[in-house]
Amino acid sequence: MAATVFSRVLIVLLLVGLGWLARRAKVVDEAGLGALSRLNIDLAFPALVLARLLATVDGPALQAEWYVPVSALVLLPFGWWLGKRLTGRATDAFLVGLPNWIFLPLLIAQALFGAAGERTVLLFNAGAQVALWTVGVATLTGRADPRALLRNPGLWATALGIGLALAVPALGELARHPGRATGAASGVAILLEGLDLFGTMAVPLSLTITGAQLGGLRVTQALRLDGRLVRVLGLRLLAMPLLAWAAVLGLEALGMILDPRARLVILFTAGMPVAISGAVHARRFGGEADLAARAVLWSTALALATAPALVAWVH
Repeated sequence: MAATVFSRVLIVLLLVGLGWLARRAKVVDEAGLGALSRLNIDLAFPALVLARLLATVDGPALQAEWYVPVSALVLLPFGWWLGKRLTGRATDAFLVGLPNWIFLPLLIAQALFGAAGERTVLLFNAGAQVALWTVGVATLTGRADPRALLRNPGLWATALGIGLALAVPALGELARHPGRATGAASGVAILLEGLDLFGTMAVPLSLTITGAQLGGLRVTQALRLDGRLVRVLGLRLLAMPLLAWAAVLGLEALGMILDPRARLVILFTAGMPVAISGAVHARRFGGEADLAARAVLWSTALALATAPALVAWVH
């Protein structure tokens, strides 16, 4: 397990490094970064969200583990609220409440529980997407503007993905098994495959943009670990998993019975590093992109030690 986590963290750092090299080599400049960020947040991420929600959300799964997406709807906004109370800054708060809830947790859950673990992580993703595109964006921009939220492609992709998955289960089957489609359904399957393929670039592109953001800084500035960043890292990697653990114990003390698999997924996701997309979201919605890029870099590097320890602790 430690080797799996270690290898994935190294992949994250490698892609960040490639983005840094691209910026230093002047392959991309500040204007290009802005365009890439808009492409990623307004098109690639919504495509990824829509495709993955269609393929993973279904009625029976939600009925059995309804509290998994609900936990995301509580955990992320609580992190943003706590971050704002303790730091007083919008970007800091956003980073505190934004764990890497897909890339690393998915690999860990697959290794521990197989397909059932993957489903639990993706159910968490459903709730996390709703939280991100509503409370998360409002936290980052400093205002809760319903009209601005309604213009957000990510929110529409989330609503459409969950709605279609529940209302038209056949679409979910096509998304999961496109090769089984026949007749007119083949066209829909091709469309869904194309959507998923386009969306898969969101994660590597986010990492490359993060590296390029750092590449625009002096090396000493990009690697700077100041008190502000240390506070964000401490809240993200230490305080949030401890608070999640206390909340789970409290629910169990009140008589709520959690599936052991879901319990583990919720707990280790709470302590993951800052989400890969953190810097891209900060750039797109007016946050401090340099700070966010440094937080992604440092929290992911520290996850080489903290992630295996966290998984061992909760498991």
